[in-house]
Amino acid sequence: MQVVDLNVALADLPYEVRRKLTVPATVKLADLHNLLQVAMGWENAHLYDFTCGRNHRWADGEAFFGGEGDHRIKGATLADILAVMGRQKQFIYTYDMGDSWEHVITPGKPRELAGDQTAIALLEAEGACPPEDSGGAPGFSYMLDCIEDPASDEHTSYLEWLGGPFERVADTARLSERFGKLAKRLAKAYPA
Repeated sequence: MQVVDLNVALADLPYEVRRKLTVPATVKLADLHNLLQVAMGWENAHLYDFTCGRNHRWADGEAFFGGEGDHRIKGATLADILAVMGRQKQFIYTYDMGDSWEHVITPGKPRELAGDQTAIALLEAEGACPPEDSGGAPGFSYMLDCIEDPASDEHTSYLEWLGGPFERVADTARLSERFGKLAKRLAKAYPA
């Protein structure tokens, strides 16, 4: 079975939020979306799409279609994106069309799965994912500034909204546990 290592970085934040995962080259984009949701720590509450360059976009829902390079997510796989990348080194996974959280994904070259490896794995997690509905990268950066400045008019309201201080460090144990459960469930669909 061929697998691909994906380096995922959440764009435009004041600190690094990165994940590295291994997935089958044939992973369906809907399954890749679910894996990214769990790896990042999102809540899977919003629309999403995948784009590669200016000419290719994979989305779900009638409202997203109209362009020449639009593709439906249903049935599409990571291999479909890799096939159109050409000289592109990265593709984008956007989550929450209002906040527009852009995840820059840099795939490694497809490789054969080694005997002691699993086809779906979370290899690294750095930096805590922002909370849902926090305004995208600009809104979240503003929120962090307010939290760090006790003199800010919005300091207290943001702390209340968050339920306390925001921890920038990824909870790798929790992410790994949740990712492991999903990977185990998906392993049946992608046997090695």
